Amino acid sequence: MLNQLRNLIPERSPLRLLYHKAMAVIAAVYWRFPGYRLKVIGVTGTSGKSTTVELIHYLLHNSGAKSGSISGIQIQVGDKKIHNASLRTTLRPWETQKWLRQMVSEGCEFAVIEVSSHALDQHRIWGVPIDTALLTNIYDNEHLDYHDDLADYVRTKSKLFKALNYSYRKPSVPKISIVNRDDDNFDMFQEFDADRHWSYSISRAADVGAQELVLTGQGSQFEIKLPNHHLKIDTPIIGRHNIQNLLAAITTVSANGVDVGQIEDLLHNFPGIPGRLEPVNEGQDFSVVVDFSYKPSGLEAVLDTMKNIVEGKLIVVWGAVGNREEKHRTESARVLDFNTDELVLTTDDPYMEDPKEIANHVKKGLNRGEGDRFWEIEDRYEAIRYALFMAEPGDCVLIAGRGHETTQTIGTKKIEFDDRVVAREILSFAKGKKILN
Repeated sequence: MLNQLRNLIPERSPLRLLYHKAMAVIAAVYWRFPGYRLKVIGVTGTSGKSTTVELIHYLLHNSGAKSGSISGIQIQVGDKKIHNASLRTTLRPWETQKWLRQMVSEGCEFAVIEVSSHALDQHRIWGVPIDTALLTNIYDNEHLDYHDDLADYVRTKSKLFKALNYSYRKPSVPKISIVNRDDDNFDMFQEFDADRHWSYSISRAADVGAQELVLTGQGSQFEIKLPNHHLKIDTPIIGRHNIQNLLAAITTVSANGVDVGQIEDLLHNFPGIPGRLEPVNEGQDFSVVVDFSYKPSGLEAVLDTMKNIVEGKLIVVWGAVGNREEKHRTESARVLDFNTDELVLTTDDPYMEDPKEIANHVKKGLNRGEGDRFWEIEDRYEAIRYALFMAEPGDCVLIAGRGHETTQTIGTKKIEFDDRVVAREILSFAKGKKILN
């Protein structure tokens, strides 16, 4: 009955949005407004939100400021980590309030929350007063199946900043706005009131900036200019886009008064983020990397990074997600066509869509056909196996689109599927049979 009503009433109808707000109010009241007892950091943007949340939590928690976080990857309460099986960027209000209450119970000082445009539109963080609002970036072609156009998408994102200065004020906790100076929407977001405005950038003058940037396949080295501090960073974090995310995290930590003296050591020993350029190594003589990048902007950033550090061919396994606009798929295809040596098109989460129809949309954006540096293999397991067996010494196989996810949704069925586990299984078997060197 509930699903039938959802199908009948449009997602953004006033009735649906009123329902969402009512659920958020009930959740906040039931869990006794735990966000009022935490310093809450809200991270929004098109790409890099989850990575930035994970980096902020890592720096806060390991600098001695106990924190919790809720991202599309996982929920963390202090040292405890729980996989986010919902696949939602921002959890529903009941789950969000429940985890915030647990953070209060565990004595956390900070809570870092990934905030999507859907969540802002649907009041999912109602009753959670944000103290620091952070924007990573805004790109086109994102969630236009939900939003009317890009302008509507930007306006929805801006709600996090618009409400910042007028939300509940906690004793001695300032309202802080942090915006990426390299983003085209910087000026607009800077106009919203806050007690303190911070900016970060790789290429422009900002409060926090990176200098002498050196990117390699093993990591990154650069210097960071902070107000009253100068840090020399040598970290295993790979890619220019991830340095943007790291600058956002360091800016957030610094703006919240946390001692940055330990950051150099913390980043030198950074353990990585699940499903974000995560290596899979079973002793093979080529590299295998799993990454969450599924949208055009994310794919472009990751592929640009990989092209500059891979010695041999870049082989990519990828499939478009169901319930997305055709334009989103053809734009992703254009990015893949331009940046890959070999492309294996497969299935991601088709949901109720026909995987073949999704693939047909993608192929409209490609300038290559079957056998010409392109193979279409609907079964994701077989696609990964084909790509791994195609690889030669010095090549890199990038398995993109799912990252940390452990289930695949096909129709109404959810099956266990983890790209990292599958790749290890295939590589281990091939190594044991001496199929691969």
